[in-house]
Amino acid sequence: MARIIDLSPAVPQGFMGPPSTSIGVQFEVRTKPGYWQSAQVTMSVHTGCHVESALHCIEGGESIDQVELERVIGSAVVLDLTPVGEEALLDVSDLERALERLEGQQESLKPGDIVVLRTDWAQRAIGTTRYFPQSPGLTQAAAQWLVEKQPKCIGCDFFEEPAARRPGWTAEQFVVHRTILSASIPLVEGLVNLRDLPPRFQFFAPFYHFAGIDSSLARAFAIIEQS
Repeated sequence: MARIIDLSPAVPQGFMGPPSTSIGVQFEVRTKPGYWQSAQVTMSVHTGCHVESALHCIEGGESIDQVELERVIGSAVVLDLTPVGEEALLDVSDLERALERLEGQQESLKPGDIVVLRTDWAQRAIGTTRYFPQSPGLTQAAAQWLVEKQPKCIGCDFFEEPAARRPGWTAEQFVVHRTILSASIPLVEGLVNLRDLPPRFQFFAPFYHFAGIDSSLARAFAIIEQS
């Protein structure tokens, strides 16, 4: 018997997206007596759970419609980095400790796995003005360590780019994203409920089929096999 765990946050009116846009989710709801409702939404595609393609930070990179669903679906492992404080900078040593924790649970990280990074930051702050500027982040060396493990996808519950925490950043400073996305590894950001996952599980991040842009909204979930 299998159990589904929702890995995506609910997104209500006012839920905050990235500070680069400063757009909180806005619903325009039309109704008619009877009853009938139809809503229009204004939001950044980097709000809540979403999938990013190389076009996000690489000129001429693949757009989100060129990311096949197979690349965001499959067997996944959790690298548990907890406890992690606000604005912590996670380096190779932190990832290696998380890998040791995984191996202590009789699991391993294999090429072609999906890697999910757990800090529990999104659990506390996603959708608020704190989420992006006060998030933990990765060093470029940590991003390269992940790429060298050859995952087909990386998911996380924090905003991993420390350079973008403050105003005035440049595209060239998006080194974590560039390292991962230039290796044709899609990023799934804005995950929640990672604390409910076993060391290995089946991961799914289907996303809306936008064409020609860098990212898309997703409804990620896990399937846990239970005996």
